[in-house]
Amino acid sequence: MTSPTLEETVLWDVIVVGTGMGGGTIGYELARLGRRVLFLEKGITDSARMISGAYPEETFDLADLTDAEYEDRLARSGRNTDWYLDATRPDKPKKFRPYVGSGAGGSSALYGMITERFFREDFQPRGNFADVGDSTVPESWPVKYDEMAPWYGKAEQLYRVRGTADPLRPGDDTDALLPPSPMTAANAELAGFLGERGLHPYNVHVACEYRTNCQACQAFLCDSECKNHAGNVCVLPAVRDHDAVLLDRTRVVRLEASRTKVNRVVARRYGETLRFRAKTVIVAASALATPVLLLNSSSKEWPNGLANDNDLVGRNLMRHFLDMHLFRVRTEEPVAGQVKEIGVNDFYLHDGEKFGALQSLGKVFSYETLMNTTRPGRKFFGALRGLAEERWKTSLQDRVVVMASIAEDLPYHHNRVLPAPGSPEGPGPLAELRYRPGAADLKRYQRFMRTLKTTLGKYPGSRIFPVHLSGARDTSALGHQCGTCRFGDDPKTSVLNPDNRAWGLDNLYVVDASMLPSSSGINPSLTIAANALRVAQVVHGSL
Repeated sequence: MTSPTLEETVLWDVIVVGTGMGGGTIGYELARLGRRVLFLEKGITDSARMISGAYPEETFDLADLTDAEYEDRLARSGRNTDWYLDATRPDKPKKFRPYVGSGAGGSSALYGMITERFFREDFQPRGNFADVGDSTVPESWPVKYDEMAPWYGKAEQLYRVRGTADPLRPGDDTDALLPPSPMTAANAELAGFLGERGLHPYNVHVACEYRTNCQACQAFLCDSECKNHAGNVCVLPAVRDHDAVLLDRTRVVRLEASRTKVNRVVARRYGETLRFRAKTVIVAASALATPVLLLNSSSKEWPNGLANDNDLVGRNLMRHFLDMHLFRVRTEEPVAGQVKEIGVNDFYLHDGEKFGALQSLGKVFSYETLMNTTRPGRKFFGALRGLAEERWKTSLQDRVVVMASIAEDLPYHHNRVLPAPGSPEGPGPLAELRYRPGAADLKRYQRFMRTLKTTLGKYPGSRIFPVHLSGARDTSALGHQCGTCRFGDDPKTSVLNPDNRAWGLDNLYVVDASMLPSSSGINPSLTIAANALRVAQVVHGSL
């Protein structure tokens, strides 16, 4: 039972909905500045119950579990358990669970720790593309790179980011970066190959401590506290050191608001309805969940959903085109340890055209994980499923280094997230996705893949590697979803103002990936954290 002192008897300075990179960072900074902060998180935060150090699929046989047992394993692994509906094709709707985080740190607790700054050109996005079709990509962001630069440095310090300067960005300030550990033998060999192909590899920027036996946990919870994510860097220190309060297993279902102000945050916890009050409400539930919450908060004052006068909440969904590229290295040392080490940006702005980044992803999934993973895993690795378990380990998992290519997708008005008929405590999907990439985006992505293939050629000693595994066309293979509550200078074309406050509401802010007006070609984690630190000063000054 929740203590009544946490509910309407208390007026919090700030309520933060969600504890991911945006919510965790801004909540920590405001608590550090002396504000009374309440975090509301739908996931589990009890570290003693969590499954860490491996994918949960490695710990069970999916066929032996009931649905309830499977959901429990996912939840205790920091994974989302909600169903979504891919309704891109109305004749073939597909129910799926997005591979996103839930718990202290949100998706950052599962992320690969790559925390790179966006390029200066990303803040002037429309000019980077010869053909934008009917995209809504803006000419410029409401903040410029130079305004964000000091916040990037603060975020790099806060998350203890390690790496070296990108030789293709000599003007970047890298003073805040900590030195990386020496590259593993496998990555050193691969970096040498990339250099021989005329590329400029460097130590990619990662928020990792690289402690003894570090395995650079790429999409599962870390059990050695190497991974610097929003939970252990911001949320738990805010509670431990700055008197913030964290209430987990608490799903916010509605915001009650007048025409100009959010008055109550309504949540469900253990079957009970709770109502909270705060001077300021900050939503950071994710680019998928945040617009659903706002749209479900309709009222007489906001008939189309909160902050949705212009029918923009939930629109402009972006999620990157993410592919895998497998390299079978020749070194005798097995692929292990700190496998997130290489960044290559030679294709980012290539011959006047913007393609994207090539970065370390890690090692091949274990055989057990693959066999117990529903789509997109089965589909993604379909061509490799014939290998026996021992051969999988010796031929692939111990010998192959995986890199990811990230190509930018542009925002379109028709790509969106909507509430679905399900309820938070029922079996139905909570949200509906509709996503079709633009024709110009697909052509640019295909040119990127051809250029990458031509540049890389064949890996020495192999006739088939690198192997290209594409996930770009699978809507349910969500990567860096963003853009569904974009910020901007004009309320007619954006949901949030330049300070991330919802247009028309005095005390509602959104600081997760939904605020991004363009997706860039890089993981947005560092930009979300840097922006959250920037907005924290605005909120602090308004209280």
